[in-house]
Amino acid sequence: MHEHHASAPASVRADPGATLPAADCLVGNRNRWSRAVLAFPGLTPDTWYEFSACVLCADAEAAPGAKDFAAIGFAFLAQDRSEVDFAHVPGLGRTSMDAHGDWLAGPGAAGQATGQATAQSARALPVRRRFYLPAPAAEVTVVIRSWRNTQPFRILDPEIRPAGPVAPDSAGSPRLRRDGRIPLGPKPVWFRHGLVPGRPLVFKGQMLARGRTEGALARIAFRDARGVPIPPPYPDTLATLSIPAFLDIPVHRQAYRFTLKVTPPPSAATLEIGFAVWEAGAELALAGVPEVLLDDDLRLADLIDGLADEADPGAGAFLARLIGRLGGPQAGSGGAAPSIRPFLDPAALAQRPSPLRGFTRLRDGPDACSLVGGAIRIAPHPAWTLPDAPDWAADPFRSQAWRLAFQSLTWACAAAESPDRETRDRAVAAALSWSRANPWGRPADGLSLHPACMALRLEALLGLLATAAQDSADGAAVETLGGEVVRHAAALAEILAQHTVSGSPLEVQVGAALLSVGLALPAFPLARHWTGLATFALRRGIEALIDPKGGIAEPSYHRSLEILTLALVLMPVLNARPDLAALAGFLDERVPKAWAGLAALFEPDGALPPFDDAPDHPDRIGWLKRLAASQVRPAPASPPASPSAPAGGAAPIPVRAARSGVLSLRRPDEGTGWSAFTSDFSEQVHPQDHRDCTSFTYASGGLRWITEVEGRHLPAARAHNVAVPDGREPGAGAGFARAPIRLGDAVLHCLETNVHGADYRHVRAFVLLEDLSGLAVLDGFATGDRPLAVEGFLHFDAAIMVALDASRRVFALHGERRLHIVPHAIAGRFGDVAVCRGRAGPSLRYGLSGLRSVAGGLLIATSPESLAQLAGAVEAEAIRRAFAH
Repeated sequence: MHEHHASAPASVRADPGATLPAADCLVGNRNRWSRAVLAFPGLTPDTWYEFSACVLCADAEAAPGAKDFAAIGFAFLAQDRSEVDFAHVPGLGRTSMDAHGDWLAGPGAAGQATGQATAQSARALPVRRRFYLPAPAAEVTVVIRSWRNTQPFRILDPEIRPAGPVAPDSAGSPRLRRDGRIPLGPKPVWFRHGLVPGRPLVFKGQMLARGRTEGALARIAFRDARGVPIPPPYPDTLATLSIPAFLDIPVHRQAYRFTLKVTPPPSAATLEIGFAVWEAGAELALAGVPEVLLDDDLRLADLIDGLADEADPGAGAFLARLIGRLGGPQAGSGGAAPSIRPFLDPAALAQRPSPLRGFTRLRDGPDACSLVGGAIRIAPHPAWTLPDAPDWAADPFRSQAWRLAFQSLTWACAAAESPDRETRDRAVAAALSWSRANPWGRPADGLSLHPACMALRLEALLGLLATAAQDSADGAAVETLGGEVVRHAAALAEILAQHTVSGSPLEVQVGAALLSVGLALPAFPLARHWTGLATFALRRGIEALIDPKGGIAEPSYHRSLEILTLALVLMPVLNARPDLAALAGFLDERVPKAWAGLAALFEPDGALPPFDDAPDHPDRIGWLKRLAASQVRPAPASPPASPSAPAGGAAPIPVRAARSGVLSLRRPDEGTGWSAFTSDFSEQVHPQDHRDCTSFTYASGGLRWITEVEGRHLPAARAHNVAVPDGREPGAGAGFARAPIRLGDAVLHCLETNVHGADYRHVRAFVLLEDLSGLAVLDGFATGDRPLAVEGFLHFDAAIMVALDASRRVFALHGERRLHIVPHAIAGRFGDVAVCRGRAGPSLRYGLSGLRSVAGGLLIATSPESLAQLAGAVEAEAIRRAFAH
């Protein structure tokens, strides 16, 4: 292994321009085994920091455009050198190689995406990662690993320095400080888990301590299948006069890892474990929800170990091995063969919930993913004939979305419900073919192992199992499909138990699929364990994504609509079961508020502003109509229509959104067409979040002029309607709104941001005419005593044409209509204005430059009269005060 260490000075910042010796900062090209490790001690907890460096590639590098050119990881140590296992670190993501980190795109990736690659950009990659350092961490180790690079690369000028928020109310943004810890007190924090009969559960977690402490305890309580408490004593537990059963957790360091093995008594069906402190006032917290694991012999890695060497390495062999370890008949023992059939309940299978299928049917329509007449149709693509011997690596449309749907087998499940026996048989045969072509760990298409695809496929396999059990005279088909159901459920259960997708929409999707299996196969020994994990995941996922006031944490408006659609589908499933009533009530408290807030963000034509990830959806209006017509509760309203005009004038209507950090106004259609403006300045927390803080969309006269067509799929700042200083990509942070100021017939809205790091102070100002016939977008940046260059970007709808005249005035054209765009400088010099044609539509690039500070932007109006109004408004003294430094 190639490993090189470098330590920064105790001040945590190297001398300006200094580099570490080349031998210490060279990363080879042996995939993840080549790495550089940089240690930064002496940091202050509960502070924002920025790591920066420059990756310099070799001239002969063959993969400069790779999106996963290299990987960066972060490890955190407390003052006593104990390693801290934070559940989340704002600004960083969870990774498989390091607890927290991100992929580093190659130096040519951004240029390839935007068509602006240069020889220099294909060699040098600036690396900046801004992150919050939660207590008790006081040291950071940064690991930069080789991945796709074909030649060694150098790391120049690595440093970490404080990068605190520049806005006074940044502490009011909880997502910018949330690390997943669970504070403990004398009253226990309880977790409930389903048990595998006669098998223990293993809990792995970490305690975080401040000051001296007597440690913590885990209280233990068991219940039987009817929910009746089983009185102590329990195996291997301790007791006091006041606590009948517990396990002690001594805490000797600031970050102390623990492992607890909890063995159930006979007849126990569920376990409740409650973590608490011994003494009041102790500052102890769980670093996150503890992992909950089964015995080693029931874990997926052990179950599949060696199967590849057997004559039948498929799902049936996996099922036989698992049943044998659960106490059933052993394969090859001479007795009855292990089988899924004793665990199948026809009534439970027939009544199984299918929340993911219900969700996709509402979103895409009932016929969007189907198998008809031997051809697969996955909208919006044309039908594709399924061969007799399918190629499970097929990608006929070069579409990742098509591949995911193809690998999910959702189309086969739909066909399995056909009244035509031949169609059902074809669907089952396709599923069996998929199973043979995809032995575990060797997929025909790697995308099939994505948790979203696995969750959809698990639901589909459950439906195919029900059909095969009813129709098939071939017992092997039932065993194979039963084995696939169990194998998929075991894999997804471990993903949830290890919190791999915690706090994300994936957690809700995986939890929904696992809940379906637990309810459909109640007699299977792992069913209670699966149901418990699924229930907890659904609650935690919704809790992380929707706050008590209905605010949605997901940055993508499209994904937010998906989250609420799935939640609405889940509510009747949960309400139908008394044992899930508490979870149903929890959703009932949050989902209606979230839906009301999201519905307010729809533009009058039924479109959502396309911020962050916004996949093209061919029928969003149909999606909303299907939601409105469904029997889910609470029934959402029909798609928004153009609002009626307010009494007494044409003032725009402010929108109360289902998220903080949104400025949104709508003007009704008064015969000249509706108008809408939305700017999103909410938190950028995850490395994969789009760099679109303060981006905006604008429509007038019923025509969408300025939008996010390029930014639908590209996260880089230049694909959004934002401004960036000195070519530096924004990082983690947020925007903070000042109070609006009236300027005659216009209103000034100022947004202060910290996404550009500690080197810059940034304010973006919008001046909106009262009738939304025009707006000014102005940016002010201030930095140290040095030159400053700012680039701004404006993206137009694909139906718009853009022209630039000799006086640098810009016209956006649609038929006989035009949008006037005029550069405006307040401080500094306005530079080049250029019109570009991107893959999704035209865009405008403009520049500002100056010394220490610049301010300026664009005046945008639908008529010369509106342009004159804007020109007068931006001369107001309030504008200059907004950019005063």
